[in-house]
Amino acid sequence: MFGATFFAITGLHLTHVLGGVIALIVVALGYKRGRYNADDIEVWSLYWHFVDLVWMFVVPMVYLLNIAR
Repeated sequence: MFGATFFAITGLHLTHVLGGVIALIVVALGYKRGRYNADDIEVWSLYWHFVDLVWMFVVPMVYLLNIAR
């Protein structure tokens, strides 16, 4: 059960990271062409840091839930 939960959570995180990387690439290319401004880049960077912040709580939670058994 632990393995399935761990890999499901890390897979979901991977999906969000890949989505963030793709979004950052799209915004960076758009910024280079003049389509986006600095505020747009800041919004996407906030998303990226949100994913990082969530990950900092998810990993310890998964391991602590496994230790509690």
